[in-house]
Amino acid sequence: MYKLLGNLLDNLIWIILLLTICLFSVLTDKFLTINNIINIFVHASVLGILVIAQSFVLITGNFDLSIESILGFTAMLAAWLMVEPQYGGSGLRLHPIFAIIIMLATGVMVGALNGFLITKMNMNNFIVTLSMLIILRGLTYVLTYGKTLINTPKLFNFLGGGNIGQIPVSVIILILSFLVAHLIINYYPFGRALYAIGGNKEAAFASGIDPDKVIRKVYMISGGLAAFAAWIQAGRLESVTAKLGEGMVFEVFAAAVIGGISLQGGRGHMLGAFGGVLLLSTIDAGLNLMQVSPFWINVIRGFIILIAMLIDAQKTRYRIAAYRSLSVSPSVLYVSKENIR
Repeated sequence: MYKLLGNLLDNLIWIILLLTICLFSVLTDKFLTINNIINIFVHASVLGILVIAQSFVLITGNFDLSIESILGFTAMLAAWLMVEPQYGGSGLRLHPIFAIIIMLATGVMVGALNGFLITKMNMNNFIVTLSMLIILRGLTYVLTYGKTLINTPKLFNFLGGGNIGQIPVSVIILILSFLVAHLIINYYPFGRALYAIGGNKEAAFASGIDPDKVIRKVYMISGGLAAFAAWIQAGRLESVTAKLGEGMVFEVFAAAVIGGISLQGGRGHMLGAFGGVLLLSTIDAGLNLMQVSPFWINVIRGFIILIAMLIDAQKTRYRIAAYRSLSVSPSVLYVSKENIR
């Protein structure tokens, strides 16, 4: 019985997604159209990249609250380096390729700093990444005094706003990113190390894994992916505001957790996280088509986050009950690949 309930909770995201699609299809005839479906995936592209970044961190039992500010700051930095002074830029007129390299490198370096402070300086991951969120958001305003930068180059915009045939490039990137993340998590030693660390850090160390080294790499990946998401978002909007990405960390957590990534570490998979991203994007698209007030949309998002936490708590509850019924130590099962997902 416990196993059945556990499996149901693990795959609940797809049931909820199907019911949501059916509901909006009944409420509005504009929902099941090609344009709306494409818009759902386009909206999901930036959120999806951030969810992949957060999922890697969460599986190790850590948090990264700074990803939304990494997105905002790196996008602003790249635009500031490229854009003409009359459009709010520095006037350096840097080539888009160099600006992209700088923004991605900046994201990785911020992630490396987060990882260093957490592992080498033994600082709390929540406080470190919260502080970084505030610092980077402040620097984003300082860089351009809160101005909106416009007229970013077409080459820079292609990833977020371009198309290959009828398919947006951002949608292709989204699917490929989840595919690569799925392969890494399931078929490479690095992915197995993430689960081992999140399940039992001491046991992982005893088995020959260096938890601190892996955690630093995870934060670097998270920072790099946040900067990559910034490239997509800025390219899609063809402009950068000082508030770009503000508040997205809550959606990221909600999508990851409701998709099966545990806040306690050691559990979850990318297929479920992808379902969480699609669910939030589907709800946003449906509510917008129904012209629901944006104030109510925020209320609904809050309920979604609450539901995500409830689902995660119930998963933990039923797993503990299953462990007790088997009279087996949870720490032993936690690091077993058959039980961590």
